[in-house]
Amino acid sequence: MKTIFVVRLFLALLFTTVVLSAQDQGASSSAPSNAVITSPTNVAPSTSATPTTTNPASASCPQGMVCPHDEKMVLPADVHPALKSYCSVPVDGPYIAMSFDDGPSPTLTPRLLDMLKQRGIKVTFFVIGQNVEHSPEVVARAAAEGHEIGNHTWDHPALTKLSDARVQEEINKTSEAIFSATGKKPVLLRPPYGAMNPRVHRIVDQDGMKVVLWSVDPNDWKRPGSAVVERRILAGAKPGAIILSHDIHPGTIEAMPATLDALLAKGYKFVTVSELIAMESQHPKAITTTPASSTAPTTKK
Repeated sequence: MKTIFVVRLFLALLFTTVVLSAQDQGASSSAPSNAVITSPTNVAPSTSATPTTTNPASASCPQGMVCPHDEKMVLPADVHPALKSYCSVPVDGPYIAMSFDDGPSPTLTPRLLDMLKQRGIKVTFFVIGQNVEHSPEVVARAAAEGHEIGNHTWDHPALTKLSDARVQEEINKTSEAIFSATGKKPVLLRPPYGAMNPRVHRIVDQDGMKVVLWSVDPNDWKRPGSAVVERRILAGAKPGAIILSHDIHPGTIEAMPATLDALLAKGYKFVTVSELIAMESQHPKAITTTPASSTAPTTKK
């Protein structure tokens, strides 16, 4: 009897382990909307294959280094520097760049613009082309108030899974929509999901655009709550950081007043991504910021 009991117990434990393992694999197979995707350099693009994903936090890269996504590329030495992606920028000062993806939202983005205007802060918006087409007046206002407008493709596909012609179409249609709304063509592109490979990078480079990723990701697309978004941004911020957020989620917008004020209180200065890139230093000095407990500055009315 004891032997039968032990065998049954073993089989029950084995069944539970198999079920839990299958659930874990199923949960990991679904790609989150902001996960970083990498694509092998020697595999032909496919429009149907499910992209491989990694933790978004792994997108962070050391300042002054080529992003991890690019380090995996097999590129000729003479062209590798030109195909650099920017996750962060080594700078000689407490400068950071806030960036907002996937807008504009006809309701949330104007609220964010009001907050930024009150504080005299300039940011970069990486916009979706079809959203620009629906709300061109919001993009026009952002540009008129000194914010930078970057290209985030027409409808948010993983560019590494598209043909050259489709990649070009995604970029061109969005740039044309931005130009129609603002009178200026974008010079920056942020690939959806961070998906980039040498083939797509060369297309972007031929269009005269820089590829911009990020060094701080609060995972606000998961809607963890405004307090969590604020805490994650403050924890990750450092001189030269490119901070990722999304102006299409209410929780992100709710987090911004406290987040922006806390960053200002720590001594950070906000610039657009292009301005940050222009500040790139070969030998950045050590920067000390004010502790987070400092009193937040009075905002402009």
